Amino acid sequence: MAHNNNFFFSGLSTRPLELEKVPNVEESLIDTFGSIETLKVTMLDTASAMFGPGFVWLVWARDLNNPTSGQAGRHGAWRILSTYLAGTPYPEAGYRQQGLDTNTSNASEYKGYMNQQPANVAGSFGPFSASAQRQSKLPPGGTNIMPVLCVNTWEHVWLRDYGMNGKRKFLSDWWKCIDWSVVEGNTPAEAKGQNTWVRK
Repeated sequence: MAHNNNFFFSGLSTRPLELEKVPNVEESLIDTFGSIETLKVTMLDTASAMFGPGFVWLVWARDLNNPTSGQAGRHGAWRILSTYLAGTPYPEAGYRQQGLDTNTSNASEYKGYMNQQPANVAGSFGPFSASAQRQSKLPPGGTNIMPVLCVNTWEHVWLRDYGMNGKRKFLSDWWKCIDWSVVEGNTPAEAKGQNTWVRK
C-alpha cells in the first residue's frame, strides 16, 4: 500500500510537464489507444466505476512470447489495470516461488521435485529451453508488466475535498496534474519505440 501511494503521489505536480512535451510517450500511447482522449476517458471511466477502494494503473505489458511482433522496437502494449484495496500490479509479489507445496505432499514427491533435471536446454521451445530459462518466472496467469502511472480511488483521497458525489471531478482534476516527465521516466525504452539491445 505504501508503494502504491508513493507511486500515485510521485506522478503529480502543481506545475506538471504536459504530455505534448514528451512526444515519444505520446506517440506510443496513441498507437495503442488511438488518441490521448480515448486513454483519458478509458482510465477515468475505469477509476470512476471501481466499486470500493483501490488503484487504476497505466502499465506497459511486455510481450515475452513474441518479441518480434508489432512495430520495430516495440515488444508489448499499453494496458489499463485495476487493483483493489492494497493490491499490487506486480505479479511476483503474491506468488509462492516454489512449485510444490510441502504442506500437502509427501517426502518422496518433494525429493523427486528437487532432483528434477531438464531434458535439455538447447531447444527453442518449452519450459527448459534456453530462452525460457532466461525469462523471469511468473505466476500462473501473471504477465510481465511495468507500471508507469496510477490513480488512487480510496475515498479518503477525494471525499473531503470533493464531497460524496465528487469522485469524477477528482479524477478530472487528477488528469490535469499528471507530470508526464515522471511517466516518461517510468516508461521502459521499448514502449517509447527506442531500440533496445539485449546482451547475451
